[in-house]
This record gives sequence, structure tokens and C-alpha cells, in this order.
Amino acid sequence: MNFKFHHMNLCTDSLPRLTKFYQTLFDLGTIRDEEHSRVNAESTTSGYNGKVDFLTDGDIEFHWAERDLDTGFKMKQIVNPMARGHFCFRTDDIKGFMRRCDELGLRYSDYGRWAIAGWHQVFLQDPDGNVIEVHQPNVYS
Repeated sequence: MNFKFHHMNLCTDSLPRLTKFYQTLFDLGTIRDEEHSRVNAESTTSGYNGKVDFLTDGDIEFHWAERDLDTGFKMKQIVNPMARGHFCFRTDDIKGFMRRCDELGLRYSDYGRWAIAGWHQVFLQDPDGNVIEVHQPNVYS
């Protein structure tokens, strides 16, 4: 199973303000491609309806999202990735990752495919309560 740092997500109550701040300060570009245009393709009916801006420095993605304190409750999950934000690793074996968590006795929330079409997303917390996403793209079953 391979892992690669994929993105950082920050949640905000003022998406235009946060996006402008980071674009202005760090010259971040906007990501406009098919994968990112599918945001909320599966989430709008199941829990998260906020807007998301996708930015990049050319290597790392930044996902700035409207805060939603109720996403975890609506999704009937323990971990809410849309309250404060999270950082993300991409894997090629999401099921293997969940087995590893089970073996280590780590609790996680299996959101499945909900925010970006084809991404199977799992969220967990580190010992300090920071939220971590691990996802595998192109999972359609």
C-alpha cells in the first residue's frame, strides 16, 4: 500500500476572504479540471452542501471549504472533516488502509464516495484530535 501527501483542507466561515488571502499572499492558482469539478457530486444529497475552492502551488493542492459543523451528524459518522479542516494522503489501497486501522485499533469514519465522484474517503483523528483524510481515487464500486 502506497501513500502520498495529497492536499490540505481548511474550513472557513468566509470562503471568498480565505481564498483571496492565500491567492494574494502565495500566488496560488485555481484548479479547474474534471476531477475537481465533480465536487459535491455525491455529497449534496447526503450531508455537505458547502462551496469549495481548489487552489495549488503547482505541486500541493489546497481545498478551502465552507465550514459545516453538522456534516458528521448528517452522515452519521464520528469524525467531521468539515468543522476545522484536515490534511489528506492518497493511497492505492483504501480497503488495506481500513484493515490496518482495524488491526491497530484505530477508530475511523468510512465516508465512502461522498464529496468528489470516485474518491473513497476515510477520516480519522490523530492523538491530538487533528483530522486526517485518506482517500483512493477512481473507486466506483
